[in-house]
Amino acid sequence: MITWILIFIIAFTRFTTSQNGLGYKTPPMGWNPYNAFINAYNETLIKQHADIIANQGYLAVGYRYINLDDGWQASERTKDNKLSPDSLKFPSGIKDLADYMHKNGLLFGIFSDAGTQTCGGHPGSLDYEDTDAQTFVDWDVDYLKYDICDEQRRPEQELYQKMGNALKNATAGKNKTIFYNICEWRTSNPWLWGPDAGGNSWRTSLDIIPFWPSIISIIDSQVRLTEYGESRRGWNDPDMLVLGFDRIPYEEQVTHYAFWAAMKAPLILGCDLRKVDDKIKALILNKDIISVNQDPLGLSVCQVYYRTDNKSSFDIWTGPLNDGYAAILFNRGIEPISITLDFKEHCHLNGSIEVYDLVKQQTYRGYTNNYTAVDIPEHGVEFIKLIGGNRIDDNRPCLNYS
Repeated sequence: MITWILIFIIAFTRFTTSQNGLGYKTPPMGWNPYNAFINAYNETLIKQHADIIANQGYLAVGYRYINLDDGWQASERTKDNKLSPDSLKFPSGIKDLADYMHKNGLLFGIFSDAGTQTCGGHPGSLDYEDTDAQTFVDWDVDYLKYDICDEQRRPEQELYQKMGNALKNATAGKNKTIFYNICEWRTSNPWLWGPDAGGNSWRTSLDIIPFWPSIISIIDSQVRLTEYGESRRGWNDPDMLVLGFDRIPYEEQVTHYAFWAAMKAPLILGCDLRKVDDKIKALILNKDIISVNQDPLGLSVCQVYYRTDNKSSFDIWTGPLNDGYAAILFNRGIEPISITLDFKEHCHLNGSIEVYDLVKQQTYRGYTNNYTAVDIPEHGVEFIKLIGGNRIDDNRPCLNYS
């Protein structure tokens, strides 16, 4: 059992990411070009996507960060040992790009790594952490994704701690914060030491690939980690969203989005936003799903039940919200099934409860003991919010894997 305590929240603004003394109150939301474009992106494409985010409803629901990934750097440092952009891809410079984002109400992020120049053909930050952190401040960067590429056999926590300290020093006394994403791929359990290294989020999975086996593999890898991501520490990061890729059926995209939202993962889009169809765009902009991710209580759902057999394998995941309870009823199988959520057993709730379907945005009333979701499709979910009822105790019914 994992005990949870209601967190007193002050000055919370819905659908924004703000910082307090313990970290960021809600997970970041934004867009990164890597999944759709790898390294084949430039200043023009980034600004096109910034305009889409700012003007087509994404910013209005919370997508604020535009984050460059690997591929923006020049192959050499400058004469004074500073990072610089590829001048062919970014002729106006990185500071100009950050200014463009800020003028449009957006925030700007960048990728760097702790390796050497042999990694990816660009200079890493090994032994240049203070210089690079100051460069990021000078460029007015708001988000740093920091990788472990070619770490020269040094302890990973040591490398991330050095950059964490450098960011802290570079922003000291300034009206400036930089969200620090530890991109460590889970090899040394960064969820245990990430906050001590200055991290605001830390990778808990390998890189996501836009197809179902990758999505379900990552979901399964999070089962034992849900207690480590919360507003008091920082955020588990199971990698970017792969919404908007045609090769993934709609129901699987709903499942993917529901889990990332309910686990309080950063919601970083990675598709070509110029090609997103209306149905997927409506899913991405679903304010009710986003409200679960941005809930001020800041606690992840956890797995409370699972059953595995040939035709009806399913999970139930639940977790408290500031104003209710979230539940994911997940059909792992290949045939439609019905799943019953027992309020007492799976949520430690009793009394009269209203059920709100977060995906369909519909309310169902009149439930006192349980709720049954009917005909959940293959690899699909019913993602719901429970409103009302009474908490039986302060214990959460999470399965114990210790």
